[in-house]
Amino acid sequence: MFPLDRRLTLDASRAIWREIGDEIVVLDSGSATYLSLNFSAVALWKRLDSGATPAELAAELVSAYDISPAQAENDVEGFLTALRDLALLSSDG
Repeated sequence: MFPLDRRLTLDASRAIWREIGDEIVVLDSGSATYLSLNFSAVALWKRLDSGATPAELAAELVSAYDISPAQAENDVEGFLTALRDLALLSSDG
């Protein structure tokens, strides 16, 4: 589980990305794998590009998609876990 107050960012040394229409396409330069992010993941990705806490990301989902805070926290946890497993995530400690 990610601490709600820990600031996270994308690992710019691995994540090369472009916004194309309403999607984001990511090249993981470490594994040479391409990823495509859907509309809800795009909002989280953009926030992580400049740095955000899991609490801020969850609040973004609650505001944008009118879901419960518990659902937003669960969705954020899953998204961050996937990014961590792909080594695309950095934190301030």
